[in-house]
Amino acid sequence: LYCKLLNQAVLALKGEKEEEDFETVIDFKIDAYIPPSYIRNEVQKLEIYKRISAIEDYEDAMDMQDELIDRFGDIPRPVENLLEIALLKSLAHQAYVTELSGNRQEVRLTMYGKAPVRAEEIPALVKHYVGALKFTASDQPGFTFMDRKKENKDGRQMLEKVKILLNAIKELLV
Repeated sequence: LYCKLLNQAVLALKGEKEEEDFETVIDFKIDAYIPPSYIRNEVQKLEIYKRISAIEDYEDAMDMQDELIDRFGDIPRPVENLLEIALLKSLAHQAYVTELSGNRQEVRLTMYGKAPVRAEEIPALVKHYVGALKFTASDQPGFTFMDRKKENKDGRQMLEKVKILLNAIKELLV
């Protein structure tokens, strides 16, 4: 608490804004876990889960992927998905998304109420997605993206589309 207060005081003296403090939660219907056959030691598995949850960018994810291959061999699909979800969570947090939930056909993104968004640019973003993206302005503003194509067999394609959408939302930030 002391360190947090000290950091706030230093930022205030510098005239900088304190970063907003909020959690980002991901609930995406996809197999994302470390199978018992991949990492047998439970202590190692917990350490890897902890490190994966700390991924902040693409470089971190690639470093983790390289380490997993070096230590445990080829990465099974659920572990690849876990790395993708960790990267998606980081990207969502950067875009001020507090909750991202969905499946291979539909995704709901709930925005942080105090997100520094240029609201006047939201209609252009929605229009760009030609009916697939809707914005809801309420006490919990957010976006709903529906993929009308039935080609998303395992959710991986949807994860890629959501990454693109999150980058577009980041462009709306002040």
